[in-house]
Amino acid sequence: MVKSDSAKAQKPGHVVRINALIARKLVAIGPRDGRLEVALAIAATTALVTVDASTSPFTTAPDDLFDRTFNDSKIGISDDQMPVFKANLAVLLPDIAGDIDKIPDNAALPIEKVAEFVRLSLLAHGKPDPASPTAKVTK
Repeated sequence: MVKSDSAKAQKPGHVVRINALIARKLVAIGPRDGRLEVALAIAATTALVTVDASTSPFTTAPDDLFDRTFNDSKIGISDDQMPVFKANLAVLLPDIAGDIDKIPDNAALPIEKVAEFVRLSLLAHGKPDPASPTAKVTK
């Protein structure tokens, strides 16, 4: 059975509230892998993309955002807009602004590759992904 959009929208109030609390806590603990920040920077650059950070995990429209390139017709970012995307991303992740600046201004880049570069930059700058199997656990 396929759920309709109206069924999705009718989540109980307590579920909506806890999802919002979780989303706020995720933002408060800082970036985990940079994917949310990449999605938010894209959404700030183009009106064709939206991000819902109140869900866990966050969702995007189009839902296959990371399978596309920046210049995809459903994303709509041109080479001329790549510096805007990078500036938006640098605001969200100032610790790796220098690395972000190195991303080519080529909208044919796969979004997933940029997200992976951001994740690796965060790891290299001491922002480990707590979900990573190699993350250190302290007691």
